[in-house]
Amino acid sequence: MFSLLTSAERYPQKLDWDEVPMLEQAWHWLALHWSRYVRLSTRRQRRFVQRVSAYEGRFNALDESGLKAQLQTVRLGLRREGIHDEQVAPAFALIRVVSSRVLGMRHHDVQIRGGYVLIHGCIIEMDTGEGKTLTATLAAIVMALAGRQVQVVTVNDYLAGRDAEEMAPLYEWFGLTTATVAEDAPREVRERAYRHPIVYCTGKTLVFDYLKDRLVLGQQLSQLGIRLKDFIRNRPGGELLLPGLQFAIVDEIDSVLIDEARTPLIISASDESSRHEEYYGEALTLARSLLLYTDFVVDSRKRIELTRGGRERLAERAQALEPLWHNQFRREESVIQALTALHNFLRDEHYIVRDDKVMIVDEHTGRVMPDRSWEKGLHQLIELKEGVPVTPPRVTLAKISFQLFFRRYVGLAGMTGTGREVAAEMGHVYDLLSVRIPPHRRSRRIRQGCRVFATADQKWQALVETLAQMQSRGQPVLVGTRTIHAADELAERLTAYRIEHQLLHANQDVEEAMIVAEAGKHGRVTIATNMAGRGTDIKLADGIDTLGGLHVILTELHDSARVDRQLVGRCARQGQPGSWEEILSLEDELLQVLPKRLLKALSRRLQGAPDSRVLQWVARRVYQLAQQRVERSHKRIRRSLLRAEFQSRRSLSFTGKSE
Repeated sequence: MFSLLTSAERYPQKLDWDEVPMLEQAWHWLALHWSRYVRLSTRRQRRFVQRVSAYEGRFNALDESGLKAQLQTVRLGLRREGIHDEQVAPAFALIRVVSSRVLGMRHHDVQIRGGYVLIHGCIIEMDTGEGKTLTATLAAIVMALAGRQVQVVTVNDYLAGRDAEEMAPLYEWFGLTTATVAEDAPREVRERAYRHPIVYCTGKTLVFDYLKDRLVLGQQLSQLGIRLKDFIRNRPGGELLLPGLQFAIVDEIDSVLIDEARTPLIISASDESSRHEEYYGEALTLARSLLLYTDFVVDSRKRIELTRGGRERLAERAQALEPLWHNQFRREESVIQALTALHNFLRDEHYIVRDDKVMIVDEHTGRVMPDRSWEKGLHQLIELKEGVPVTPPRVTLAKISFQLFFRRYVGLAGMTGTGREVAAEMGHVYDLLSVRIPPHRRSRRIRQGCRVFATADQKWQALVETLAQMQSRGQPVLVGTRTIHAADELAERLTAYRIEHQLLHANQDVEEAMIVAEAGKHGRVTIATNMAGRGTDIKLADGIDTLGGLHVILTELHDSARVDRQLVGRCARQGQPGSWEEILSLEDELLQVLPKRLLKALSRRLQGAPDSRVLQWVARRVYQLAQQRVERSHKRIRRSLLRAEFQSRRSLSFTGKSE
């Protein structure tokens, strides 16, 4: 039977699907999914929980030495027999007992079910606040005891460090050391960290380190090639960072594998030889001389196209410039890129300027990414636009997308609170089955409706009045905004009305966890961009339960309904009370993908009858239509990127180059 793994024992990973015969793909898919459906039925999960509880009763009567003896039996069974229910059930029971004694936290039955699904290489969808961090320890410990290196992938360095530190005592009891790989960690630290059985890191850190290994190994990952390089360097594992792609547990897997999958990750080097600043300066000057609608147009997807008149105008002005500008294709491509920098990338939304540097803001998390840069001259054009020192352009050395990278893991599992909308795409792209895990306690979250206003000014005014009322009664409120600019505008209005508040966005990322953790205090108003503070529990102060718990307000919907649900999930955790509402306007950025005539007509009617139930329903439907259109567009981009990668790999294979 054809193997789905590479032959490199020292660097295990899956073959890409395009390298596997079609019949083998079909057989693998059918066998895998049939096995998962049978094993992961609700009845099978409950039966497994009962087996774990039976073992737990026996282990609770043991002292420390008795538990250690059971550890040796469990480890031996996992190594000899593999990951089967007969070996996993006592392992889970042992983890449950030890966690209760060491951490003071006992895994709930739903967490046992979640861990069971994880070890079978699937996605678990658990409500926000259900304890996914503790759930992950079940799968991580079992896989590590079975001899596999485990990488727990989180959405940022803070969560990686926090989770690793909190769970370290539990891992240590089982003889498993842990490490955290931060984005800015030196290479020597990374090399040591990746040798630990369990490693916490972010997806971006992992992918970049993998690309560095690919540059060392080249296209071939043969066993002979790895050993030859080791012999030459006289260092075991010389210059390699990762011990292969053995098993990964991805927290917030929809954010990592879907939201961030539209952009490939690139390793590049500075090109100091080019006259980049002068060239980009000329492109920016030409772009600023062009007129919207006359020389260029911007469609609903923000794609910029030159008109016939714009092309002719550029050709005329290029005659007075260097011969480099006489090439029509390069000339128009450079100017379109400059127009993109001017009109599609906004300060305090897509980037911030700090210490005379342009720093990208992650559109999904609202966090600053100081070491990232846009490609194809876009970053340099934005630097010129903002009047800061221009960095040299970058030359691509290697690149890969999240889609292609995570498909190469021998074992892959994930956790999310908002995965149902992308379950089909997860199955198609990553071969991952999504399984819903019920909550430990029944949800008490209350929706308080949606209000859509004709203008942004009306929206902000209504929001200020709502916050004033809620603060006066002492109920804490978390307000979610789409951009840094919107957060600052709301903060200014609240200051003018003398409403005390806490502001959290990419400019205060250091204080993020502390601000979010205190958002449940009496009368606290917290403004946060996107999902800033994601993964940090908001603990309610005494007496807040009687006031209705934390209240969440969405001031604008995001590109994906999942992100909205993530923000809503900050309230009413683990059976606590909580509520949420939407306060929107027809001038919100998301709606700009729709025809302007439709928005103007609806705006006029809404201004005349703002309380009309019919108009409010229509406005909400229009908003949902815009969101669905953007989601479909992003899905097409992800598909196109994956197809382009496969085509690129086939082309590179003929030249012997690495990706």
